[in-house]
Amino acid sequence: MTTYKHLPRIAVTILFFVFGGISASWASRIPTIKDYMQVNDAAWGFVLLFIAIGTLITLPFASWIIKQLGSKKATVLFLISYLILLVGIGYWNTLWQLKLNLIAFGAISNLTNISINTQAINVAKNYKSQIIGSFHGTWSIGGFFASWIGAEMIGLDVLPLKHFIYFSSFGIVVALVMFRYLIPDQPNTLEKEVKSGFIMPDKNLIILGLLSFFALLSEGTMTDWASEYMKQIVKSPTELIGYGLTAYMFAMASGRFLSDFTVKQFGPKATLSVCGVLIFIGLSLSVLFPSVYTTIIAFMIVGLGTSAIVPMVYDLAGKSKVMPTQQALTLITSIGFIGFFLGPPIIGFVAEAWSLKVAFAVIAIFGLAISLLSRITKYSE
Repeated sequence: MTTYKHLPRIAVTILFFVFGGISASWASRIPTIKDYMQVNDAAWGFVLLFIAIGTLITLPFASWIIKQLGSKKATVLFLISYLILLVGIGYWNTLWQLKLNLIAFGAISNLTNISINTQAINVAKNYKSQIIGSFHGTWSIGGFFASWIGAEMIGLDVLPLKHFIYFSSFGIVVALVMFRYLIPDQPNTLEKEVKSGFIMPDKNLIILGLLSFFALLSEGTMTDWASEYMKQIVKSPTELIGYGLTAYMFAMASGRFLSDFTVKQFGPKATLSVCGVLIFIGLSLSVLFPSVYTTIIAFMIVGLGTSAIVPMVYDLAGKSKVMPTQQALTLITSIGFIGFFLGPPIIGFVAEAWSLKVAFAVIAIFGLAISLLSRITKYSE
């Protein structure tokens, strides 16, 4: 019975691993795809903007779609769709085809994120201790392994298409196997949300949305531009280009597993404040001392900084007393994912106008914004 009780947690944890690996697989091959498409930083920033467009398209409908399907079916359906679209990124050989694929990629990514986090909250309700950080930690571990594999694929000159087919085949099989162990949404909760209609978010939810935006904007910057920064600014040897992203993902994974403990010991406000400062310090170091190994260390500091923010924000949003869980989660995740996908194209435009170092310096300021916002938020148990 004890083992059976933990099966949903194990299943959701494994799916978070696959989910994290998708974006990292794509991010690790960005320099290869960017070179193949023969575009400059500004043009590539515009390409990445199409992912944000996809996210924005789903924002008004995400909660309704997931409510109709239920988060159990939605999680597996959208995760498999996300994996198929990853293969599409490696398949297309013209820019307009890639842009269309990226719109769908952003849309399905947002839907997958809301679905799987709804599952995480469903599972967490069956445990007395805080476990949300462990799910997001597994997402980062998936990203770490996927970025490491991506670095190896670059070194071996494996085409992105083959790389993505390997990963997606593995992910689809895992998603199908794990489906039976996921938890159906509680009918009474869904009925309450359907009847509630539109609810105006309170001050705390707005602040949580901003925290999610800044945190995921920083994450998006690192995910999509860390490898390019290693190549363009650091002038890293080809075989080491992917290891900046790998170091970042490793530190973020480690920090997320620690976040449940730090929140319990020091509280959400102190944890969020320190995280914002770490983002600022890490990005500043990468700008001031852009050598291979100092940049890898700097990216690890950024990873520790970004690690706890999103799990904490999602957990706090799920405890909102003015908005049902799924609606609050949809609001926060959608705003956050706009930052995740809007950040990279902004970086491209700034990099083309000035330099990639200037762009990273701008994102460092957002770390301080996170620290300031954390001080004016109220936290309820």
